[in-house]
Amino acid sequence: MSTQPPGAGAAQFEPALQARTTALRPPRNPRRTLKRALGASWPVMALNLLVMLASVALAWAVLDWALFSAVGPWSGAKGCAPASGACWPFLVEKAHLILFGTFPFDQRWRPATVSVLLALMSLVTLFQWLGWRWQALGWLLAIGLFGVLMGGGVAGLPVVPNAQWNGLPVLLFLGATSLACALPVGLLLALGRQSPRRWLSGPVTVLIETLRGIPMVAVLFFGVFVLPMLVPGLKLSPIHAALLVLIAFHGAYVAEDLRSGFLSIHPGQWDACKSIGLDHRQSLRLVILPQVVKAATPALTNTAIGGFKDTSLIVLVGLHDLVSTAKMSFGDPLWQRQALEAYVFVGLLFFGVSRGIAEAGKRLERVQNKAA
Repeated sequence: MSTQPPGAGAAQFEPALQARTTALRPPRNPRRTLKRALGASWPVMALNLLVMLASVALAWAVLDWALFSAVGPWSGAKGCAPASGACWPFLVEKAHLILFGTFPFDQRWRPATVSVLLALMSLVTLFQWLGWRWQALGWLLAIGLFGVLMGGGVAGLPVVPNAQWNGLPVLLFLGATSLACALPVGLLLALGRQSPRRWLSGPVTVLIETLRGIPMVAVLFFGVFVLPMLVPGLKLSPIHAALLVLIAFHGAYVAEDLRSGFLSIHPGQWDACKSIGLDHRQSLRLVILPQVVKAATPALTNTAIGGFKDTSLIVLVGLHDLVSTAKMSFGDPLWQRQALEAYVFVGLLFFGVSRGIAEAGKRLERVQNKAA
């Protein structure tokens, strides 16, 4: 009987196997490594190299404009005249105008408070930091404070007309509220379009296809200018009219996103729910809807990002968003050359919000995959 421990026979062949593997491994070829990194063929390699060089040149130009050749934020307007880079004193001087527009200067703590509250509630909702009951309570409080602080006339606050509600708080209010309300509206429309009753699915389908086929600008004009003339006695401020239009418009797109999720559900799942004693509502709430939302999450995230950016179209119906207030900021003769700085600032704000929505969508997908 052998006294070798188990595995001792295989261990003595390991050096030989390693030497043979090393001998069979092809020698490193710098040309082959370069082709793997840049592409399989020489034309593709040349194109990729050209793109890389252009990217480096663009990155250097941006850094030079924003940092190396820029004027510091506290240097004053006089230092910007000879500079070839960014003039950051412009943002120090005009950031309040870009963010809050023509709201009275001595009362701008009100739109600032509203903006912080709306941004905080948006983060809480996107990342689900609180339960839905606390979220609903928080949104009711935020919307109520929006009307009180922006409008005034309560607790000694001066009255500010709607025409002076501009910039970031209006954009956050319309964007967040319209998208939040578009979810239940879209769900109802999706269920209506899926209904076997033709008297229900037919009109809902016509409504969805009409809203999807008409540009948002036309829908905004209809809601703000035409609808009050068609309905006698209806008095809506431009902000509330725009809010209703945005809810309906985004709701149509959300309905189609959710309908794609419904179509991904196998019909046998409804039968399985019936077999265990669940009625239609219980089946929908406990089994079907979670799967629908999971399947539609990427499309819903895309709709939310596009819907938030489309909110800037309210400028066409007389409301001033961030792009409009940015134009106001460099309308000052002293700062007429700083249009690029204003648009970069606004673009970064939009990019930050869009990235937040995208990250919230990814987080929701991870949570759904873990739950599955």
